[in-house]
Amino acid sequence: MEILYDTHYDYSSYLVTKETNGSIITVHITDTFSDSCKPLKPIRYKNIGSEYKSPFLSWYNAIFCSNAYGPAPDYAYMNHAVQNDMKTAATLYFEANSQEGLHILMNLPADCAATSYGDTMTYVHHRGKLSSYFDSCIIQDYYRRHGVYNVDWQIVKNYFEIPLSEFGDEKKCGFSLQSGGDQNQTIIKGLVLGYPIESTVEFLPHFKY
Repeated sequence: MEILYDTHYDYSSYLVTKETNGSIITVHITDTFSDSCKPLKPIRYKNIGSEYKSPFLSWYNAIFCSNAYGPAPDYAYMNHAVQNDMKTAATLYFEANSQEGLHILMNLPADCAATSYGDTMTYVHHRGKLSSYFDSCIIQDYYRRHGVYNVDWQIVKNYFEIPLSEFGDEKKCGFSLQSGGDQNQTIIKGLVLGYPIESTVEFLPHFKY
């Protein structure tokens, strides 16, 4: 059993571990703040002998920067993850016209930019296209090794050539980063928001362990 994260916040704490059992790998998330140490939804995927590695993808992004698995999003981390090269893009969380928000936006690195997202949030992203940070052919190979074939890879590769700025605008990219989406869009959302391929695989309808 490998410990991925042992996190402690003011009002919560979580232990994230990875367990390999033959052909299946399971990521366990346990709420350790309460005495009962309540387990949360596990993440299971096929053991293909290797995992796709990128500085822009992490289990922390998937578990602590979304509402998918139980832990509350780590807003302090999310507000600086793109600037620190931990994600290619993220939605930021701070009060409108707050000093924190103004400081973040005024001190973005040269390779980052920001725009409004919806009515209340801000979307920050690296400049360039998704293809500047990921090789679509290698991504496709990993998904196929996981048994994912019901994807239109030409559509996926077209998304790779869209500027990252456009994923913050549903009218420009054609889907919302925060809800819904088909198989092709789910794969892209995982990459944009920094989730490991293995966690995105679990969201695809064909794959359940």
